[in-house]
Amino acid sequence: MQWRHLRLVRAWGAAGLVIGSSVLAAPHAAAQLTLEAPSESEVTARPAEVESRTIDILKASKDGDLEISVHGQGQDRVKMTLRNKSAKRLNVVVPPGMVAATGVGQGGRGGAGGGLQSMGLGALNNRPGGFGQFQPTDPVSGLRSIPVVLQPSMTSGVAVPVGETIELTLPAVCLNFGLATPTPRDSFELKDVADYTPDVRIRKALRSLASYGTSQGVAQAAMWRVCNDVPFETMASQGKRIMNSHEIALASRFVDALDASASSDLVDPSYFTQGRIFVQVAGEKSSGENIRRVSDQLEGLRLFGLPVRVVASNEIPTASAPALFLKVTLDDSEKGEIRGRILVSSCQQADRWSTLGKATFSREGSIESFDGVALAKSLDRAMASAFVTVKTAKRSANSTTLKVENRLPFTLAGLTVKTGTSAGAPSVPFEGMGIGPVRSSFVQIQAPSAVVESVQFNGL
Repeated sequence: MQWRHLRLVRAWGAAGLVIGSSVLAAPHAAAQLTLEAPSESEVTARPAEVESRTIDILKASKDGDLEISVHGQGQDRVKMTLRNKSAKRLNVVVPPGMVAATGVGQGGRGGAGGGLQSMGLGALNNRPGGFGQFQPTDPVSGLRSIPVVLQPSMTSGVAVPVGETIELTLPAVCLNFGLATPTPRDSFELKDVADYTPDVRIRKALRSLASYGTSQGVAQAAMWRVCNDVPFETMASQGKRIMNSHEIALASRFVDALDASASSDLVDPSYFTQGRIFVQVAGEKSSGENIRRVSDQLEGLRLFGLPVRVVASNEIPTASAPALFLKVTLDDSEKGEIRGRILVSSCQQADRWSTLGKATFSREGSIESFDGVALAKSLDRAMASAFVTVKTAKRSANSTTLKVENRLPFTLAGLTVKTGTSAGAPSVPFEGMGIGPVRSSFVQIQAPSAVVESVQFNGL
């Protein structure tokens, strides 16, 4: 799209999820006067039960059960209107890889270049700034340093009652760099990406981004590169309001993975999860044997949902950007306590490391009883609390709005906060966040305050 048309629409409102106990509303009973007792012959009819049907949005439209209209809503969203024409309640699913394609008769709009953007769609329930369904990329939970919290599927549909019409706003990315930005006057035809283009690379890119989930900035940078061959340098110099340098680095890594992966519908997620977290463990007064043992046990475990690669002493890791390098120093000089210092470096270009910051942790016990799993958990919590922060933005009678800031070079896929500092304080998980690196967003909780407990990244 034309750069003068680009405006990043970031809704910094209180997006997300209110977690709390369910409230059961008491049935409403209206007082009535009985004018006449029913006769024995009268039959009291039960309320009719309405069947529900879960259906793909394109199939529902083809079958005539669903009327769809799609209109422009700027450079990063589309507005969709759904009307249920069937006799059943429809649970409408929008699968990954949907395109709002330019309609007939709009091709001449947009100035000298002509034409109008087509838009690749994210997921129905994305939070502001996020793109895609955040489907799990690693089914093996045993290697995670923090236990997996099972959540409702991010691919769930939207309910459209019989005879009713609902309106939705979906995140979207432009697929035609340099063309005009869609407005509410512009209508689209909803298509599967396979019907939009014969280009297998574009199909695979959009389906992968919309399945695995990322930030909108990463998705836009990746699709401009894949669809229109726009240099990342051009995006970096002109598109700072849409994507920052960290998001461009993630998009570049994604495109490399796209081109390296085998022929399938989706990119193998191991291409953008491997080689992201490097850890080097050293000791002060601790014995070298225990340090080597803990270090060996750490290999293959997970930090923030990404696999750890252990780096030998005095070695500098070779990495493709973006990546994190944690130099951990353990000290057990205090009786009954292990203390850890973490020096954190990151790279935005291959093998060019720069200091990101520091973190610390302490844990009861001796170095002899300390192991790789304990270290992974300690690193998880220390890094999460130091580099992903939550601050109170607004309080109301029933909830608190938190501003979540992500300082790490990956898109934040999941977040768990504790509603207090005591050991028994409840944990509140948020899935499918989509907060890009050096970005922020908002969530709501039913508690006065919260602290970060753990974070999850998927490498995108």
